[in-house]
Amino acid sequence: MTRLSAPLLEGGLLREVGEHNDGRVGRPTRLLDVDIDSKHFVGMKLREHEIIAARTNLRGEIQHQESVSIGDRTPEAVVRQIAQLAGELGADAPINGIGIGIGGLIRNREYVVDATFLGWSGVPLAKLVGEATGIPTLVDNDLVAFTEYEHWFGEGRDDDRFAVITLGAGTGFGLVANGAIVTGQDYGIGLVGHWPLDPAGPLCFAGHRGCATSVLNSDSIARHVSDALGRPVDYEQALDLAEAGDPAARRVTEDAGRGLGRLIAAVCNLTLPQRIIIAGEGVRLASIVADAIREGIARDRDPRTSTPPIVLGTKNNVDWCRGAAVLAIQAFVHGTLPGV
Repeated sequence: MTRLSAPLLEGGLLREVGEHNDGRVGRPTRLLDVDIDSKHFVGMKLREHEIIAARTNLRGEIQHQESVSIGDRTPEAVVRQIAQLAGELGADAPINGIGIGIGGLIRNREYVVDATFLGWSGVPLAKLVGEATGIPTLVDNDLVAFTEYEHWFGEGRDDDRFAVITLGAGTGFGLVANGAIVTGQDYGIGLVGHWPLDPAGPLCFAGHRGCATSVLNSDSIARHVSDALGRPVDYEQALDLAEAGDPAARRVTEDAGRGLGRLIAAVCNLTLPQRIIIAGEGVRLASIVADAIREGIARDRDPRTSTPPIVLGTKNNVDWCRGAAVLAIQAFVHGTLPGV
């Protein structure tokens, strides 16, 4: 252990925190801990009109955060804004790595194959940001990044197998099995968005009836409530009305809750998770329609089964920055950060 820990001590990853003497003959044992503030990382989430960024330590704990609106969506303009944010966050602490989470199809933690909301395709974002900042950079789907955070430091850190379901503008699904995240070439397309939930439900843009996109997405819920009321309301207003007992809003949100329950049941039946984490901007829905969710779960689960713990996260977008930072933290710890 002394031989293995020596380079980690020299590199600043570990530090001595005292000695332990159990009364036996010989030298006392040196106590070591990770020096979490010895290295710093920046995690960023790219949204349609905004970049949210945060600086973290080695455990993904946020030290400082910034955000900036996106005007020009061209890759060159966005990279300039990313570089400026990285410079601001690293003004008083050197940055060891940057991680960027983006809703889209990503390859090799480097290329943005497709990010429809920005109008991007075939953008070597990691390379461009690395050249602009001089800092090693990794890019991945934002849900992959968020799931990796939950795996390393969050609610799933003690689980060998858990699932993440995200609610908001889209419905997302992440899975850790055998202690590793499950991904593939199609990850980032948003496949779970078309999982069937209600055979009599509304149509989505692709013509699927009652899929997660048409039942659970925040814009769909807002639209259905607006249609029922005969006046426009946004997602949060729809939830406010449902919470206050408005019949139309309550019906729409409870239908969504039962759909979410059926999605949870499918995840449980197919992957046998030890825990399910529900997060994202639309997570408030899950707390308002908890009874409907339980009803949906019971509909598709054998009565002999037990439902794993369901943990509700926050709707804070900064949590997604922590996930992006973990991409860089993992690579740093594994010694695989790309060169610049």
